[in-house]
Amino acid sequence: MIVSSILDLLKFLITSIFGILPSIPQMPSEIASGIDSFLNIVFDNVGLLGLFVPINVMKIAIPIAIIIINFDHIYKTVLWILKKIPMFNVH
Repeated sequence: MIVSSILDLLKFLITSIFGILPSIPQMPSEIASGIDSFLNIVFDNVGLLGLFVPINVMKIAIPIAIIIINFDHIYKTVLWILKKIPMFNVH
């Protein structure tokens, strides 16, 4: 219930901030096509990377690596949330 209300408040704040900001202009077509061609080059050659490391291994290893690298931030965030709930009595 507390987490739900916090997330609702966060959603309200984000939508309010984006409502105040002006509209973003359209991206020029040259930049959009450049980004599109770069992403096509990257994703067309993912099969070449699969020769060295299987795709199924990367699907598992990359999220685990991200969690391990950011473990300190995740731990501090979880403790901060637990400290906000009085019945857990975390100091």
